[in-house]
Parts: sequence; C-alpha cells; structure tokens
Amino acid sequence: MTPVLSEEFAAPMHQHHGKQLVLDEDHFFQKIGLKSKDLHGKASDTYHGNWVDQPGNDAAVDDRRQQAQTMTNAFYDLVTDFYEYGWGQSFHFAKLYKGDTFEENIKRHEAFLALKLGLRRDQRVLDVGCGVGGPLREVIKASGGAHVTGINNNAYQIERCIGYAEKYGLSDRCGFIKGDFTAMPVAEATFDAVFSVEATVHAPRLEMVYGEIFRVLKPGGRFACYEWCTTDAYDPNDVTQARVIHEIEKGNSISKLYTTKQCIAAAKAVGFHVMEHYDMAHTDPDATNPWYHTLSQSDGNFRGMLRSPWGRRYTDVLLTVLNTVNLVPKGVLETSRLLNDAADSLVQGGQMDIFTPMYFFVAEKPL
Repeated sequence: MTPVLSEEFAAPMHQHHGKQLVLDEDHFFQKIGLKSKDLHGKASDTYHGNWVDQPGNDAAVDDRRQQAQTMTNAFYDLVTDFYEYGWGQSFHFAKLYKGDTFEENIKRHEAFLALKLGLRRDQRVLDVGCGVGGPLREVIKASGGAHVTGINNNAYQIERCIGYAEKYGLSDRCGFIKGDFTAMPVAEATFDAVFSVEATVHAPRLEMVYGEIFRVLKPGGRFACYEWCTTDAYDPNDVTQARVIHEIEKGNSISKLYTTKQCIAAAKAVGFHVMEHYDMAHTDPDATNPWYHTLSQSDGNFRGMLRSPWGRRYTDVLLTVLNTVNLVPKGVLETSRLLNDAADSLVQGGQMDIFTPMYFFVAEKPL
C-alpha cells in the first residue's frame, strides 16, 4: 500500500510547490516554475532572517536553536530542487574512491550503513532526516529487504519520498513520517536499528535528536551515523577559520556545529555505548580523492559539471537573467547564491581540514 501525506500537511505544501509532482532531477526549471512566488519569497525571508549576524555571536546561535525547526523547514523548501538538480536523490557526501563514479561512491557510502548495522530482511529500521529517500532506498536494497521508515519535517520532501518509493516499486518496504526528529511521534523501543546520513546536524542540539533515537531504538539495537563536525584542527579564535565555519552553517541550516569530541560525548550522554568512531574523510587517502573534490572540479558528466564551480556559475548567471525578467519566484536566485557560497566554504573547510561531513560512528543501546 502506497503511503499518503495527510491533507493537513499536503494542502499548504501544494499551495507553495504546486500540485503536480515532478519526479525527475533534470526538470529543475519546471519545478521552480510551479511554485507560489509569494510563499517562496516568504520562505526565503524566513530563512535569511536567521542569518544577519557575524561569527561568534552566541545570542544569535541561541535564537537559531529556538527557531531550528522553522528555519530548516524553510531551508529545504528552498533548496530541495537545487539539490536534486546537482546531486540526484541522495543529498550527502561520500568517500570518493578513484576509478569509481560519483554515483557509485554515493551508493557504497549508503550500503556501508546496512553492512555496519547487520541489517536483515524484514527488520524495522529508521532513517532520521531522510531527505527525498535516496539513502533509505539503497539501504532497503543493500539489506535484502529491511523495512525502513523515514522521518522528515519537510512536507515537500516527504511527498517526494512517497512518489519515488512508488516509482521504484519499494512502497511495501518503506514508510514515512512527517515530524520533528527531536520529538518523534513513535513509541519507545520500536526499531531494530537506526541510521542517519548528514541530517542530525540540523537539530538544535545533538543530545536532543540522539536522545530520541535512543528512546525509539530497541535494547541491543544499533545506531549508525555520518555527522557533520568541526575537527581537532579547528581554532574558533582564528578569524578566517571562524568565518569559514560560519558560512558552512549559514549555507546548510546548522544552528551550531559540534566538534567531533562533542558529538561522541552527546551520544554517550543520552545512554549509548559508542562501539566505534572515526573521521571517514581520512581513511584510504591514497585510494580516494578528497570528499570535497566534487565541488572543486567537474566529475566529467552533466551533473558533475553542475556541481563544479563553472557549473554553479552557469546556473547563477542563468537565474540572474530569469530573475531580472521576473520568470522565477523570489528566493530562487538568493538560494542559488547561498548554496554557491556554502559550496566554496565547504571546499575551504575541507582544504583547511577544519571540517568533516562524515564523522562516522556506530552506537548501541544497552540491553
């Protein structure tokens, strides 16, 4: 049976994004043409209104933590179509093994979670912050048929999850919850395993989302996560470094990045036994390109070109022209520039080794 987004969430989402569901990453301009100019402009104002400060403003960080759900919901209303246009259906980085395509590396990064969790057919699994379901669908396949539920607080992405699951014949192997992952509408000890791919970073505090994951996980169950963190090399008193990290946070709806040590401490604080943890960005350096390679140069195909500096510049110029003649909603050009700045900062953060998008850990809920 195909899941359905409730009318409570579907109606306002359709007013913003249109009722036509376009399940094709390449039809970016068709999708943005369906949007309400008024509502898209309001989403843009909502998001950017949270980012008028400079690095080091603790009061502004506290405000963003208070507004995290609204801020991040607006962010994904703005960026989802851009992400699909340049990234496909999996919005995350990966270890980039030489000789493999970007898409092959992305799928391996996802399948690794099924391996580390030891997933089996018919186990009940939760994907926390599931995006449009790319990692979720790969984990279903890599596990031989586990049932995976995705939770996400953005109705537009949930509708796309449902549509893609039906398109690829996986509706009977997944389900979706439109909800806040720091207050999940899920009973205790529901899931055999939980994973998250670069999503829990959107929580106001990691302890909030890790605590909820601990609650809904069965005793003995495991949680595997790729987390965005600052590294030991980061010096918050270095003005240049602080600016780079602030721009990463601003361009990705992150109230405040945790350090790798704070990340693991947060998991332990809510009750988890952390079984292993390490920065995957630093493993197999001779066999891989840096994780930020896909943002710093073209991968050699169309979508890889779009992610590259040249491709992002091309998209920005095209949207500037369309914005000038009022052919795209307010907020589209601003979002393009926000993401371009974020991409440049991600590359800088990677080159300076002060940031990682793939601090990996596996934690277990004690029996």
